[in-house]
Amino acid sequence: MSYQAGPTSVDDLVNYKKAILRDDRRDTRIRGSIEATLEFFKSKQSDAPPLPAGRPAYPTDSSGLNNTMSYPQISRPTMAPQYNDYNDMEKRPSNFNDFKSEKMDIEAKPAVHHDDHHGISAGPHTLKERLKHFTFSWYAFTMATGGTALTLSVVPNRFSGLTSLGTFMFLLNIFFFICVTSAMITRFIIYPEIFISCFTNFHEGVFSATFWLTCATMITNTVAYGVPKSGPWLIEALRIAFWIYTVCATLHAIIYYQIIFVNQQLKITNVLPGWVLPMFPAMLVGTLAGAIAKTQPPQHAYPMLIAGLSYQGFGFFMALFMYPLYFGRLLTSGIPAYLSRPAMFIAVGPPAFTALALINMAQDVQVTKIFDGYTKLQGVANQALIPDLFSIMALVMAIFLWVLAFWFFVMAFIAMIDGLPHNDFHLNWYAKVFPNVGFTIATIKIGERIDSPAVQLVGTAMAAVLFFSWCLVFFCHIKAFLGHMICWPGRDEDAH
Repeated sequence: MSYQAGPTSVDDLVNYKKAILRDDRRDTRIRGSIEATLEFFKSKQSDAPPLPAGRPAYPTDSSGLNNTMSYPQISRPTMAPQYNDYNDMEKRPSNFNDFKSEKMDIEAKPAVHHDDHHGISAGPHTLKERLKHFTFSWYAFTMATGGTALTLSVVPNRFSGLTSLGTFMFLLNIFFFICVTSAMITRFIIYPEIFISCFTNFHEGVFSATFWLTCATMITNTVAYGVPKSGPWLIEALRIAFWIYTVCATLHAIIYYQIIFVNQQLKITNVLPGWVLPMFPAMLVGTLAGAIAKTQPPQHAYPMLIAGLSYQGFGFFMALFMYPLYFGRLLTSGIPAYLSRPAMFIAVGPPAFTALALINMAQDVQVTKIFDGYTKLQGVANQALIPDLFSIMALVMAIFLWVLAFWFFVMAFIAMIDGLPHNDFHLNWYAKVFPNVGFTIATIKIGERIDSPAVQLVGTAMAAVLFFSWCLVFFCHIKAFLGHMICWPGRDEDAH
């Protein structure tokens, strides 16, 4: 190994860390880190004994690099773990010229990038070995597929064959759901020791909510595509499915957050909208109620709507508790790393689905005529005005929430475009689809209520973009599976 002086420009180190070490932070953060690190070593070098004559300060090995550019050892990857999850020096004792230094926080750590996969295997691996890494995040695929089918059922500007396309996607999603569930069961049978860790590992366990979200989309699609072609038995089956789903979603929201509180020590600076994912199934009780209640007689529709309104409020306020943390993280730590940016679309979901649920439930009150003979609200003189009042309030709140969903969508979209050249496929890409299902349908419903063909046309365009986005993500999904980018040792959520 030869020795020579380090680079004369910090820009060289910045470019090296970005190109070779794949540091995806902003240039200003990389520059600040390098300058602080070099200053730290310079201060330690001043206290060190003089080097032998003719020996420069920085060791370098120019193999594999341009002869005109060489770098200090601190900027090149080595077999020893010099860098932590943030691609920067950790807050730990370091050695320089055999002198031990005290613990020193060189810079404030940015948010975790969630790309800390380790032990990526070169293979080959059998299908049985790959099945061990078939994680809960695969349900994000079925969740997005069901959501796309639901969107196709409400498109206002329709063409012949659109209903058939939606029905095909609905049935296809049921097939995918059976396949994914069978694979998960097989995984737990072959590898029973990983069952508990699937839930205690936050990176995978948080996706367990997508199982229940898939169930919610299948129930809602059954209303859209099944009720018009089935008998009264399906109406009763949907009512039973609604209450079973409500109980399961409640238990999931309680139990899984308890698991997080007990087993996890998450950092506020790493907060992502995905942290509210475990309560999404409970929030969608309101969306389910809005879809099913109109098919039920008043005595069954009434408790459904009460439950739907309650759970929709619970889900939305849980999201409101998380939004200040998320917004603070964006202000102090910047946008997430490329791998985590699709999760930014999850923030669109709570306001969008709340707007959708409020409009649908208000319409159900009118359709089922609950306050026209079945029951009444005490203290209201004219019961006939209640449905109209609910409808007006729901529309006002939906428009109010739509703008919030739009802002979150734009922020996530800009971050996604910025990260496209650097982002390999992961199953969290389906977050680009499902939250926008609620956003798209809410736009369509608002257009219907205010009788605006222009808004409905915008909703139709959004539905078209959503469908083609699903097709693109699905294509990348297949390509990633065949290319060993997912369902592979060291590349999935269980690798964290």
